[in-house]
Amino acid sequence: MRRMKDKALKEERRKERRRKAELIAWKFFNSIKLALFPEDITCDLCGEELVADTRYNLCAECMSKLPTVGDQICLNCGVPLLDEADFCIRCENSDSIFAYNRSPLVYEGIARDLILSLKYGNKRYIAKTLGAMMSDEFIRCGMEADIAVYVPMTEWEEKKRGFNQSELLAREVAERLKLPLLPALVKTKETSSQKKLSRIERAENLSGAFACIYEQVKDRKILLIDDVFTTGATANACTKALFKSGAAEVVVLTAAVTPKKIAFETADGGK
Repeated sequence: MRRMKDKALKEERRKERRRKAELIAWKFFNSIKLALFPEDITCDLCGEELVADTRYNLCAECMSKLPTVGDQICLNCGVPLLDEADFCIRCENSDSIFAYNRSPLVYEGIARDLILSLKYGNKRYIAKTLGAMMSDEFIRCGMEADIAVYVPMTEWEEKKRGFNQSELLAREVAERLKLPLLPALVKTKETSSQKKLSRIERAENLSGAFACIYEQVKDRKILLIDDVFTTGATANACTKALFKSGAAEVVVLTAAVTPKKIAFETADGGK
């Protein structure tokens, strides 16, 4: 009886070793298959299958349609300019206290569609594509920073949306640029919708809305990350909070900048 039990036990162990070997072999060959023939890799915009590796997870056709900023830009907000001026109309009489904003995209066309899909379509994976573009723009423009922070939401705002798109973008950018990311800013009060507010009204609406809770920003160059730059009201309000905590300088990096001065915001928002 004992010999039979020992024999059965040995057989069971042999089968277990074989199952483990088969599992290891399956994982190995499956990893090779996925590397050579990736499944379900599609363009973030049109959904077409990507037939080649791309840096931004966008197909060639969509990439060709993206409205990028180019080299001739406003020195303050980073919007493309059609002449040799240093500043756009929006920034000629600007009271910006941040150093400047830079963006890889202009907030129009399919770039606008991409950002709205992230913000309101719950397509959080798009943050990876936009974050890669923003990181490349940071390097292309020769930007420098010691710490990355992002524009916060109130607890109610974040709960309503389910996430903070600025935080998602900041995580991607900070990881790519090897910068420490701090949740240094908090939004201390609920603010009215900015959809139909003028530039001055936006600034008043956001006055005192942000606070810095990390002393590590003192004497540091801060990279402030957000999704869209419209009038600079949000960037200014956040910069004031960072300066109160002793930040040395604040530069702003956004996924897109609105193409011109906007007196009244459109229904999809802006800052």
